Amino acid sequence: MKKITLAFLLLGALMVKAQDVQKDTVKTTSIESLKESIDEHSMKFAGLEERLATSDAILDKLSKIKISGYIQAQYEMYDNWSVDGIQHGVAPTSGAPLSTNTFFIRRARVKFTYEALDGVKFVLQPNFEVHQVTLKDAYVQLNDRWLKTFSLWVGQFNRPTYEVEYSSASREFAERTLMTRTLYPTERDQGAKLEADFATNFKFPLKLQFAVLNGNFGDGGLANMSKDVDNGKDVMARAVYSFKLPSKGLGIDFGGHTYLGNTTVIALDPTPANNIFKDVNNNSFTPVVGDKFKKELFGAEAQIYYDFLGGMSLKGEYIRGTYSGTINSAQVNSLFKANKIRNVEGYYISLVKNIGKNNEASLRYDVFDPNTKLSGDAVAKSDDLKYNNWTFAWQYYFDENIKIMACYVMPINEKSLNAGADYKQDKHDNIFTLRLQARF
Repeated sequence: MKKITLAFLLLGALMVKAQDVQKDTVKTTSIESLKESIDEHSMKFAGLEERLATSDAILDKLSKIKISGYIQAQYEMYDNWSVDGIQHGVAPTSGAPLSTNTFFIRRARVKFTYEALDGVKFVLQPNFEVHQVTLKDAYVQLNDRWLKTFSLWVGQFNRPTYEVEYSSASREFAERTLMTRTLYPTERDQGAKLEADFATNFKFPLKLQFAVLNGNFGDGGLANMSKDVDNGKDVMARAVYSFKLPSKGLGIDFGGHTYLGNTTVIALDPTPANNIFKDVNNNSFTPVVGDKFKKELFGAEAQIYYDFLGGMSLKGEYIRGTYSGTINSAQVNSLFKANKIRNVEGYYISLVKNIGKNNEASLRYDVFDPNTKLSGDAVAKSDDLKYNNWTFAWQYYFDENIKIMACYVMPINEKSLNAGADYKQDKHDNIFTLRLQARF
């Protein structure tokens, strides 16, 4: 009996021991699995962190890009009339049938601004047209980080004058004045510009600009504008002083600018008759390759802002000097298209008045004389005629991004019996524009 009891006790002890061994095996197996699982998840989290770090770097770069732009879609109506049995009016392109109205896209632009580092900006602004994409702005801007006063621009940018730098998206009229469109074609040029704004850090309201430019942008075809066509460089300088009288609700900016450059004869036409130039006194001469003719302009400007019944502004600019051009395809200015040197003069004055919160009325009178030495019947070519232009505009701001503009332009040309049949009287070339602009 004792033996049987001892046997049962030994069997029970062995079974308990077996269970303990099994439990220890399960515990060991579970811990190893848990370690492997934790290690696996740690690796997954490490990979996720790496991907998130990459995404953060991309998002950080994207946050430094600012995108803005606008589209101007419009409808235009043109005057036309019949004289001497010949129909006259505005043609969409040279030699094309007369057009009395049209829809078209005036501007469609997107501006990309990337601030890579503090004080370093890259700006790119293409303009999309139906038949081509052109580059309006492309420059690097370096701002000094210490005095917060100086900035250097290198690339393609606006020439430094008030009307040129005033954005087409903000302007109160459909187009810039004839003076500015002629003397500063396409507004831009390529080169380097140094600006100093003493208001930011020194609280002195003076801004200075100095630019060195190729001088041929806007002249000739696009391919001829990509680089300089001669070895000379043109320079521009501008100074603007501003002061405010807050108690009077009055702000006044005034300044001046100068443009000093040349038109260089880079080639002569195989036909000798096409090489005859006219000087400022209308005398004929034949130049040789390498001759330089003046492009020297001096201007003054003023803008007055007055908080009166919702706000109003009075703006004006005056430019005079000597300007030159050629019919060479690499240098031709479409609004100064002749082999000539001329004393020129022009100015404008505009009045802008806010009407309530959403409306704005504008009136502008501008004058441009492309040849101050001749007038009346002494003018033998239409491109020497003086123009006095009236422009009336009304803008309705639907919201901060959308506005509707109605604009009517009345060009009044100088009359001459010797400048062509169209100009024996005031040519009927008025234009009405109805524009819808959306910006973002």
